[in-house]
Amino acid sequence: MSQNSRMARYHANEEPEPQQQPASPTAYQRRPALARWVAFLLLLLTVTVGLRLTVFNANYTAGVVSRSSYGEKVINHLNDDLENLGISGAPITSGVAQPYLAVGVAQLYGETATAVGTTDLSAAVSSQAQALGVTASSKLLSQVSQEAQKRAKAAFNTPAMQQAAIQIQRAKKLNFWAMLAAVLLLIVTFFYALSVHHVFGSLGPGLALGGLLTVLVGVGGYFLLPFVLTGTSQMVNNLLTAIGRSGLGVIMFAGAAEIIIGGLVLLGHRTFRREN
Repeated sequence: MSQNSRMARYHANEEPEPQQQPASPTAYQRRPALARWVAFLLLLLTVTVGLRLTVFNANYTAGVVSRSSYGEKVINHLNDDLENLGISGAPITSGVAQPYLAVGVAQLYGETATAVGTTDLSAAVSSQAQALGVTASSKLLSQVSQEAQKRAKAAFNTPAMQQAAIQIQRAKKLNFWAMLAAVLLLIVTFFYALSVHHVFGSLGPGLALGGLLTVLVGVGGYFLLPFVLTGTSQMVNNLLTAIGRSGLGVIMFAGAAEIIIGGLVLLGHRTFRREN
């Protein structure tokens, strides 16, 4: 009996071993600052890429110019030249004149113009000449093509256009470097988000917020652009406003698409996180 009591007192002095608790899963950490940073970079990238593909693209800009009052004057001059050669009916349209206007726009941007294809112009002039019972020789077609290039270059070689060209070329260079910086920063941000396991957690909100900011910037630029373009003639201001607004329309569309894609990514990420 005494031996049992001594054993009981001995074991009573021992501390009970702590029970191991099961490891709790790591809680999901939100990173709103990272999402806002991604949104800013996507805003910068969308705007700069959009401007490079539209406003600072000679072919795109030539299409806008051909549908403007400024381009209509060039087209009317070309049709007047054809009428003097005996081909009436205004066969040269905005689509036919666009490649030639692109030569003048490239000159405005400080770029080297590529060779202009004369297929559309030759087909339009030949078809109209045939309808009038006139033969359009290859020499005549070559003369019309050369005159179209001269008219397009002269339209963008006025003092007002040359003054605007300095600002446009400066803005084009600034846009390029801003686009390059956005791409490099996005690459660095991607690897950082990958290291903290927060790629999709930041991509969804970043796309949605970045798209919203892009739309807001586009709307603001659309209405404020006429007040920013100063120091040139009214005709040049109207032309540059039309070109800028056309490019901003494309940028706003891209921003709206980013909002939708960001919402889908955000919804998918939350669903996946709840299931796991």
